[in-house]
Amino acid sequence: MPRPRRWLPLLGLLALTGCALPGREAAIPPVPSPPTVAATRAAATAVPAATVIVLPTRTVAPPSATPTPTASPSPTPSRTPTPTAMPTATPTPCGEVAGRVVSGTFPSAIQGLEQRYRIYLPPCYDASERLYPALYLFHGNIYTESHWQDLGVDQAVDAGIAAGALPPSLIVLPFDGEIANITSGGDRSFEGVVLNELIPFIEDRYCAWPAREGRALGGISRGGYWSLEIAFRHPELFHAVGGHSAALFPGSAGPAYNPLTTGLDPRVSDLAIYLDIGDQDWLRQGVFDLHAGMNAAGIEHVWQLKPGAHSDAYWREHLTEYLDWYASHWPQNEDAYPPAGRPCRP
Repeated sequence: MPRPRRWLPLLGLLALTGCALPGREAAIPPVPSPPTVAATRAAATAVPAATVIVLPTRTVAPPSATPTPTASPSPTPSRTPTPTAMPTATPTPCGEVAGRVVSGTFPSAIQGLEQRYRIYLPPCYDASERLYPALYLFHGNIYTESHWQDLGVDQAVDAGIAAGALPPSLIVLPFDGEIANITSGGDRSFEGVVLNELIPFIEDRYCAWPAREGRALGGISRGGYWSLEIAFRHPELFHAVGGHSAALFPGSAGPAYNPLTTGLDPRVSDLAIYLDIGDQDWLRQGVFDLHAGMNAAGIEHVWQLKPGAHSDAYWREHLTEYLDWYASHWPQNEDAYPPAGRPCRP
């Protein structure tokens, strides 16, 4: 497996500012100046309250007492959630009280290499013959497939399953790679990698539910762009999509790919959509624009404006909210999952 190039973070930052067109040609527009916090709050109160949905919160113990360093261009002091006691795990029929994360690679003809991924397998996965719903989570542009795990996603899912708050599911964490930073949409972009290579591989290799009802996408920052880009263009393939601090710019893609345009298509009304952003996030204007446009188009979505910046501290603080929302669209009883008709092996 080739090691990431040392100049990839710089290239990724250029892409984050809105440079990628389909393929590898790109013209980099100036980065828009972020609005002031006062303007942000004014804009937040200007949108209709009908789409502002307050979600219930569930807390788990943080994965580490030491926060992961933030990649925010405008660092702000991290807010560490108050630790809470981990729930007592309920013994399962197979005796397992926690899931596990498996690492592997999948072949990518589009990129010409084997691409890395991690996948969370729930407790008793090996003993089950059910097809589990799968949540595909994309990382930010200067991170790797470990990003969501560094935030504590596997521990949060374990705690939710043990408490009966989350149903067992698969969490797929691919390495987005260079292609996610230098392309913006289409079959030869990261969209093509996900739709034509990653998902078919996961559904063949693991007991993943191969239907719209069993698939959800989510992403952070540049990964948030990709989750929205893919789901808005293919709402027939996914049931739910989340954009968490999504990197959205008017010039980052043409109208056929840009979520600021495709998110207003009436077809996306069949999707469950979640948008959230910190009120001090330097990328907030694009997310505000999408939220306002979807309101005007009458497209229902969950909208969350929270205190915070573009940082690991913000995403870690709201991790359980994200997971609870994705899981709310799946059967809460594993017995309702389709039969696999074969053993489930890692």
